Amino acid sequence: MRLFLDTSVLLAACGSASGASREVFRRASTNSWVLIATPYGLEEVFRNLPDLAPSASAEWAALRPALLIMDDVLTLDRPVVFPVTKDRPVLFSALAWADILLTLDENDFGGLMDKPFYGLLVFRPGVFLQRERAAGRLK
Repeated sequence: MRLFLDTSVLLAACGSASGASREVFRRASTNSWVLIATPYGLEEVFRNLPDLAPSASAEWAALRPALLIMDDVLTLDRPVVFPVTKDRPVLFSALAWADILLTLDENDFGGLMDKPFYGLLVFRPGVFLQRERAAGRLK
């Protein structure tokens, strides 16, 4: 399964060792999940890391190698009504490269949560983990 991690998830994983975002990283290899990000998201991480605890930079250095970095996708060949311009590259890249978009950004992605966007599912990390556990797929 290919999981696209939004910047909010990447930062949450850096900022907390006990949250669902970090748990996704911990369980990725055991569950054969491919964790995907793009340069757009990485740039946001670099810009926001200084706002977190000093240990977050070290956590980022440890987590970063687990990510498969794919190209940003800036346009789509289908109609889209998504008003948040700054997050279009996240949505379009996730649609191009992944099965599921994991995000904590309910302000921008709340309208897409728990329903498909051209086949792409959008979940909070905790909801995704609960879903996998309920389906008996979580190792």
